[in-house]
Amino acid sequence: MSDGADLELVEHLVERGVLAHSARATVEVLSGGVSADVALVTAGPRRVVVKRALARLRVAREWSSSPTRVETEAAALEVARRILPANVPTVIDLDRERSVLVLECAPIDAVNWKRELLAGLIDPALGGRLGAALALWHAHSAEDPEVIDRFSHDTHFFDLRISPFFLATAEVHRDLEGRIHEVVERMARRRLCLVHGDFSPKNVLHGHDWCWVVDWETAHTGDPTFDLAFLVSHLVSKSVHRRSDSPRYRECALAFLDAYRRHGGVPPDEAGLVPMIGCLLLARVDGKSPVDYLDEDGRERLRSLGRAIVAGERRDLDALWPDGPGPAGVTR
Repeated sequence: MSDGADLELVEHLVERGVLAHSARATVEVLSGGVSADVALVTAGPRRVVVKRALARLRVAREWSSSPTRVETEAAALEVARRILPANVPTVIDLDRERSVLVLECAPIDAVNWKRELLAGLIDPALGGRLGAALALWHAHSAEDPEVIDRFSHDTHFFDLRISPFFLATAEVHRDLEGRIHEVVERMARRRLCLVHGDFSPKNVLHGHDWCWVVDWETAHTGDPTFDLAFLVSHLVSKSVHRRSDSPRYRECALAFLDAYRRHGGVPPDEAGLVPMIGCLLLARVDGKSPVDYLDEDGRERLRSLGRAIVAGERRDLDALWPDGPGPAGVTR
């Protein structure tokens, strides 16, 4: 941000009562992905994260979504916090008029899980912790009619996931269009619980004894299969990037899925899980939000893998991994 933008942001926080009038604040721009401007604002011991949703996302292809999704994010965080208060940040302020959300800042030892995974630091135990947390979020929300009704409008999920991931990919892979649309239709019929919609390693922050899941702006009442497929697709994509670590990524994915089931998560669409993962793998190459760590060879290998899965040539979880089964003793 420029000095003028920094000053404007601090003035906004003072106006909203987040900071004291006498506060001397510093502003640090954070990586907000493609959908938001995100900054860390520090004023003495006070540290907050400020997120302003963008109407047009930062990608090469045209991709828009209403900034009102910050309201969905704030509401979803409140629900998630009621269920597992230690696993999400606190909402400090929401300015609906300006689409600005202020959140508690993560502890100083926070590490982004995506960065760790890309560096080959793969901890299946963290995968298990995330599976357990997701199970409780899904299960508790499924039993709450108010939550089901509050998040029944899935416009943001369509704008940020269905259209840019599934429909855009179907336009590229016309021979698989029918199969991709079938996955979307199966998912649309299962409106069972609060689904995060972006359950990705980039949205996991953790430290020695804590773990947060952030970025709930695509939360909606939907199919729990999507959150499972989304995280596993990220681990598969990284196994294509770091092929020698493929068994460990696989172990992490299985720990995640096993913990989800053990902790009573809403049953996923078992027959639809692998095809959905295949669609998401294709989307990370040919959709509107391709992964940023693959070279051309990696993109082609991921594309080939995704096509084989969507076409039905690879039908189970063991067939997802580019270099075969994982280490001995790991079961599905």
